[in-house]
Amino acid sequence: EILKKMDKGGTQSAAQIRSFAARMAKFDIIPEYSFVLGTPADTPEQVMNQIDQDIAFIKEIKSINPKTEIIIYVYSPVPTEGSEMYDRVLKTGFRFPEQLEDWIRPQWESFDLRKNPLTPWLTPEMNDKIRDFETVLNGYYPTVSDVRLTKFKRNFLRGLASLRYRSGLYWKPYELKALQILWKYRQPEIEGF
Repeated sequence: EILKKMDKGGTQSAAQIRSFAARMAKFDIIPEYSFVLGTPADTPEQVMNQIDQDIAFIKEIKSINPKTEIIIYVYSPVPTEGSEMYDRVLKTGFRFPEQLEDWIRPQWESFDLRKNPLTPWLTPEMNDKIRDFETVLNGYYPTVSDVRLTKFKRNFLRGLASLRYRSGLYWKPYELKALQILWKYRQPEIEGF
């Protein structure tokens, strides 16, 4: 449904995504899925509800195939005139730069890098929830592409993140962020694979 609103041209359903993850697990192939969270809705409650649904779906995919690499992006609108999402974005009061020079201003540079979404529908609490979940997810399921993470470090990270991941308590995972800094483990959402 979200892809349809974004006008990305994708035709996959949630069932197909689940099936693909399961099929890849049978062949020990590591799929990479990208998710965009924080899309606009009519009310803040609907935005938060969609974030919660997206988190639940990501956790479901990981339960089907724990090796699936998950990349999370915070939604930043693109000026695709005529799409349902574009119209919804404009209804929230969001405005794109109107002059070419406006796109190089610092706030738009951060926006384009998805570091500071300047969107009226996404509150700091929502943005924090997305980022905190991402930190917990990456602690519970550290990327398999990081050869620097020893078995001990992986198990320690997973153990530390497990209570948060299983209970849904993602808020302010400072202990996991400290380990990201200390161990400098790979963050595919920033560094790629």
